[in-house]
Amino acid sequence: MTSSIRSISGFTPRFLHSSLSVLALCGVTGAVQAQEAAPALEEVVVTGIRGSLQESLETKRNAVAIVDAINAEDLGKFPDKNVADSLSRITGVSVTRGFGEGEKIAVRGTSPNQNRTLLNGAAVASADWFVLDNPSRAFNYTLLPSNIVSSLEVYKTPRADLQEGSLGGTVMLRTRRPLEMDANSGSLQVQGMYSETSEEVDPLVSGLYSWKNEAESLGFNISLTRQDRSLLREGTEILGFERQNFGLGEVWNPRALGDAYFTQERQRETALATGQWRPTERGQFTATYLNSELDANNTNHNNYQWFNGQAGGGTIDASSAVLAGDGVVAGQVADNYAEYYVIDRESFSETESLDLEYLHDFDGATLTLRAGHTEAEGGTSSDRQYGFDTFLSGSSFNGLNSTAFVGGSPETDEQLLGRGLGWMMENQRIMSDEEDYAGLDLQFDADAGIFHTFKTGVYYRDHDKGQFQNGTRFHWLTDAMHSADATEYGGGSDTSGWNRWLYGNLSAGTLGDYAYNESGAPYPLLNVGRAESVIFPREAYANAATILFLPDTWDVNEKIYAAYFSGDFEGEGFRGNVGVRVVQTDVASTGYNWEGDWLAASLDMLGGYELLEDLVDDRDSYNVSLATEDHDYTEVLPNLNVAFDLTDDSIVRFSAARVMARPDYIKIANQSSANLDTGTGVRGNPYLNPELANQFDLAYEWYFADHSMLAVTYFQKDISNSLVSSTTVESMYDPKLDRNVDVTFVQPNNGNGVDVAGLEVSYQQTFGDFGIIANYTYTDADSRDARDPVSRPGSGLVPGSSQHMANLSGYFENNWISARLSYNYRTEWYDGLSEFGSEMYIDDYGQLDANITMTVWDNVDLVLEGINLTGEELEHYHIDTGRKARLYDNGARYVVGVNYRF
Repeated sequence: MTSSIRSISGFTPRFLHSSLSVLALCGVTGAVQAQEAAPALEEVVVTGIRGSLQESLETKRNAVAIVDAINAEDLGKFPDKNVADSLSRITGVSVTRGFGEGEKIAVRGTSPNQNRTLLNGAAVASADWFVLDNPSRAFNYTLLPSNIVSSLEVYKTPRADLQEGSLGGTVMLRTRRPLEMDANSGSLQVQGMYSETSEEVDPLVSGLYSWKNEAESLGFNISLTRQDRSLLREGTEILGFERQNFGLGEVWNPRALGDAYFTQERQRETALATGQWRPTERGQFTATYLNSELDANNTNHNNYQWFNGQAGGGTIDASSAVLAGDGVVAGQVADNYAEYYVIDRESFSETESLDLEYLHDFDGATLTLRAGHTEAEGGTSSDRQYGFDTFLSGSSFNGLNSTAFVGGSPETDEQLLGRGLGWMMENQRIMSDEEDYAGLDLQFDADAGIFHTFKTGVYYRDHDKGQFQNGTRFHWLTDAMHSADATEYGGGSDTSGWNRWLYGNLSAGTLGDYAYNESGAPYPLLNVGRAESVIFPREAYANAATILFLPDTWDVNEKIYAAYFSGDFEGEGFRGNVGVRVVQTDVASTGYNWEGDWLAASLDMLGGYELLEDLVDDRDSYNVSLATEDHDYTEVLPNLNVAFDLTDDSIVRFSAARVMARPDYIKIANQSSANLDTGTGVRGNPYLNPELANQFDLAYEWYFADHSMLAVTYFQKDISNSLVSSTTVESMYDPKLDRNVDVTFVQPNNGNGVDVAGLEVSYQQTFGDFGIIANYTYTDADSRDARDPVSRPGSGLVPGSSQHMANLSGYFENNWISARLSYNYRTEWYDGLSEFGSEMYIDDYGQLDANITMTVWDNVDLVLEGINLTGEELEHYHIDTGRKARLYDNGARYVVGVNYRF
């Protein structure tokens, strides 16, 4: 697999401090020449919270597009430990926090996969570690430590020279360049983080060193970071809802309910190195290398009670059922199935990138050449699963609270520990992301009316995204394990000597043989090291079957060709940019196609399991094939950004643009399966077109004092080609019936679109040593597709969009201390379909964070931080707010450490 990313970066010479400093220098030139003994000017550099805010305001004010920015407060000191958490404090930006820290971001009523993140103008490949995450276009911010970032900008309106692919916004992360830093400068951080839930203290150590020669023509810097985190997430969760009739008509019924206890040991190591060389006064080479490795091994315990007739057990007693809307939220069930379910995973995520840039200044023109490669791999290399199951005499539940009964009395720990091993299995799921890219930009001065600069460029990207999944099963008999007189699976006599691994014969003792008590855990926990040695010994693999998961193994390749032309203009009291970008995307989606049941088809590929195949799906051939479907589309994306300087302190901006976002990879995966016996099928859709939006922005900004601003922005997006699920009926030949039958396929298609409109309000001001930062975002996102949660879950909904979002921060800063208290809030939002196909919503969420930095010695700071101080929990529900689905507690975290700068 190969991948490509191209990154654009215009060259603008950097001056000593700011445009104000340059004017000051120019103003005293004559005096310096006349008086050779005049003292040299001393540069005053403002750092800390106010320095960061002022730089961010200057970036926003001087930009032509509508941009928000965040700058590091000092070397190696970004405002938050996590870049996504910092982004959440920008108007219109929302963040997902599944495991207590920011993971993925979305802008202005869009979902994370409809936004892009670039590092120094180039994309960075990413692959998630979590087994339930699907390959996505969204960037996972847990891969990057915040201390390597010097600044970032969020482009809410596009420019023609920015990479396409975002309906919401493009985040540009920037790292420090050695020729812009002092020689032999750097920083060192040593910190410890205490997690309230795990009660563990974990280290964070990072260092940055930068060097350049006296001629400032050669330099390098390197940043190294090591961060550990002992994570414990406690929660209660329902495993999806399904429509079921148990005497009350068709209603939403919870499938199963259990107490989850998730533990993880994270270890992230990141290296970022940048080298720069100016062979001449006009030319400059820059090479940037990034390597980030995250070990994310984890264990998930859950003690489930099933309510839907699982394994032949009971269903809810209609007379006991309590409904919220048309879904059950409380009730009783008799003789139901239960399982103590443990998954021990070896998980990881690795990212590596190399970006090469050459910039050359000509008289009146600048040429930029860029090429690079980025790749990532992540997922679960092994997840060993243990199921200690039983049938209860019954269960009762109310919301997310439940009680299991054995013999009519609540189940005790002793009874739980007496359960035997009912089943075991092992899976592997690996996701990959890879891209190669190359591009050219040419910027040249012009004298064409109001236009003073033109820019043009071409870019090529070759991107691969895919996943591979298989599973190992220990309880299947091969044909050779049957006696010669066997005519069906399990018939004849067993000649294998393999019965220890068969269902019902797993002679592995009881849960009590492997359990231990953990303070605070809802039940005894499995000692996975001890269990693995007995339940998954080497001999267990001798006759095990490893099968390929056909529906979950695929690859998507995109070859992207882009060209653009833009012009910067300026007149009396106005300035702006206009341009057009033309993009062609060639999609090649490769996956497996087959007939019948995919498991039988995979067994047929493995060979030696014909009797088992016949039991699963009795047919002569499954016609398994690896096929590639091709699709292409070309989009023309014009844009206009204009800023009107009403006064020296106030600006009105207007922007109009057409933008695009390509469908998520799993939606265009080429996989299709049909069950002719049931007349049903599912498939991806490699022929999906990108989502497009015509967007308009109108903004007013008032910079009424230093470090101060009031801004109001109205935005509107008319999105077309939104993705929906639909059904189609096709006629297929059934060899068993020797005739054609109708098969109903469910697949994603382009829908009618979404209307998004909203308002952003930002305010910040200093009052002596104190300051306040506040913002609010209102977003109204409405799908134009009909709502049908039963037959088309997710229809008529807009993922990721909260109607209200707000931030409030207060800070104090003097010469030796800076302190900040920040609160981030968003109202409920639709989070998409769960792994069980149920609509999931997340309830209102607010998080309070604090940061105190004290200078205790020259260039030495003591840092104190608190994250999620109030211990806000993450609450999920299903369609109706009264139908709770999940509740997770990630707890608060506290950081103490020392930062040293030199």
